Amino acid sequence: MVAERHDTADVVRSAMDALQPLAAAKSIVLVAHLPPKPVMAHYDPHRLQQVLSNLIDNAIKFTPEGGLIRIRTLRTGSECRVAVSDTGIGIPVDKLNAIFEYFHHVERTDRTGLGLGLYIARWIVKAHGGRIWVTSRVGGGSTFYFTLPAD
Repeated sequence: MVAERHDTADVVRSAMDALQPLAAAKSIVLVAHLPPKPVMAHYDPHRLQQVLSNLIDNAIKFTPEGGLIRIRTLRTGSECRVAVSDTGIGIPVDKLNAIFEYFHHVERTDRTGLGLGLYIARWIVKAHGGRIWVTSRVGGGSTFYFTLPAD
C-alpha cells in the first residue's frame, strides 16, 4: 500500500466515472456532494478506489430502477468522512455488523457476489487508519460510511 496525500474528491469522481454506465443501465442517478475546499487525506488511490467502487457497485445492485445514490465527503475534526447513501432495499438491523464478515451474504439465496467485497473494504479502510460502518432501514435504503485520518 502506497499512501500519499490526495483530495478525497479525486477518488470519488474516479469511482463514479467508472460506475456511471452501470448506474445508467438501471436509470439510477449518481450524485456527488463535495465540499468547495479539498478534503485531504493520506491514502493509496488504487485501494480507496476499490473500497468506493465496491460500495457504489453494491448500492447499484440493491437499488431499484430509477433510484438515487449520493456520495458525500467532508472533514469532521481530525477525520475525512465519505458516505455512500442509496434508496435501495435496506439491510435488516441484525445483519448490519455481519455484512463485513468473510463470505457473508444478507440472504442465503443472495449470490450476487462472493461475499468478500465489504470484508476487503473493511480491511483496506483499517489499513489506512480509518473505520467503516453502515446505517440502514429495510425498505428505506442504506448509508455506508468510512473515515480516513485527515491531513
